[in-house]
Amino acid sequence: MAKPYLYLNFIMFVPLHPAIVHFPIALITAALILHGIQLWKPNWLSRVVGLWLMGLATISAIAAVLTGQKEAAKAGEIGYPTETLILIERHETFGNIVVWGSILFFIGWVYFFFKYKNDIQLDRLALAFLLLLFMIVTVSAYTGGQLVYIHGVGTP
Repeated sequence: MAKPYLYLNFIMFVPLHPAIVHFPIALITAALILHGIQLWKPNWLSRVVGLWLMGLATISAIAAVLTGQKEAAKAGEIGYPTETLILIERHETFGNIVVWGSILFFIGWVYFFFKYKNDIQLDRLALAFLLLLFMIVTVSAYTGGQLVYIHGVGTP
């Protein structure tokens, strides 16, 4: 018989943030590209492709932030220099902006998608918000990369 507490121990001590964090980056990027293609050539793709990808990106962004908070707590116990802690805080801030921006944007997009069914202006506005969200997630990814590759956060 499986012992559930062993799985809980595994989840608690394995760093999941590095594995999960790439999903919102990839899904927001894919949503931006495919929604842009849908605007450029409407007959090539369905209007809902970007919307579905944004929904998946929102879910994965929530998971990335939750696992990131666990990793930040571990990093706080290690005792990194002040410069590294400031960069961790900046990374957390951008991550929170991505999550809350994704949640609000996705809910708004779904609402207006059903309210104005075939409005090209809504699609253009969604593309602009996707571009903004893409830029923010890129900055967050860059600071995360600096934390790992320059400051050694999360490395053995």
